[in-house]
Amino acid sequence: MSTNHADFIDLNQFPTGRCLYTFYRVHDIAQAMPAPAIVPLVAEAIAAGQKTHALEQRWATKRRSGKPSAKQLRDQKALQQADIRLDKALSGLRDAGEALLKGADEVEDAQLIADVEHFLHEVFPNGVAAVTNAPYDVELVAVKAIVDKLQGELSPVVQKLGLSLNAERIANLAQKYKEALSAVDTLEFGTVKAAREAGQNYLLRIVARILGTYDEPTGDHAEKRAALLAPVVKQNEAIRHNIRTRRSTPDVDPKTGEEQLPEEAAGGSGLEETTPTNEG
Repeated sequence: MSTNHADFIDLNQFPTGRCLYTFYRVHDIAQAMPAPAIVPLVAEAIAAGQKTHALEQRWATKRRSGKPSAKQLRDQKALQQADIRLDKALSGLRDAGEALLKGADEVEDAQLIADVEHFLHEVFPNGVAAVTNAPYDVELVAVKAIVDKLQGELSPVVQKLGLSLNAERIANLAQKYKEALSAVDTLEFGTVKAAREAGQNYLLRIVARILGTYDEPTGDHAEKRAALLAPVVKQNEAIRHNIRTRRSTPDVDPKTGEEQLPEEAAGGSGLEETTPTNEG
């Protein structure tokens, strides 16, 4: 049986601007009360909402750019080439380590075997493919961690196993990979969609927190509950009205609450994926 917040709290899907605007209003009210049980969660939701709003602006810009320019195509090709070289270097490091085990004796070379197995586990705990097949940005994070290990805690083992050249090559290629990636916007619609879903979940969690904190039916609890939920109810009713009248719901400016025309919205509530995605 599903026990998600959405199974028990009936709210329409809030566009990002309306969601963030609601968070701001609830936060102001919670601070003024004060409502210490509510403020931290709403502050966390605001931080996440701001990131989502920035992602939507990036995605909207990416959509409007239309056909890639010659520079964008060159940058994309450069990233792909950097990715191929880095992947080969990572696989080469793995292969060089495994090559040391060929012909090794379990007794006479026990320490060597232990060193190599420890090294490969530390560098590639989930295998080299888990790194080379990852999306560009994920691979960059993973490779940075690998380089830090090769130049830090694993440096003595690198020297002992004679893998210094491999380690230096990966460090150099990782820097070139980072530079190539910075020239290309690899944002995918799935990332934007996931961020929106997280924002809606924050909204449901905030409502649940308010209901659970101020749960008495009358008196002070009822007044605080009504005040804190008022911004949520207002936006939910506005969305419901548009649904009833068969109109698309315009998003709002997160700061002012003013409705925006579709071209003004940072991504728009109905924005869908229309451009190809990059693969690592």
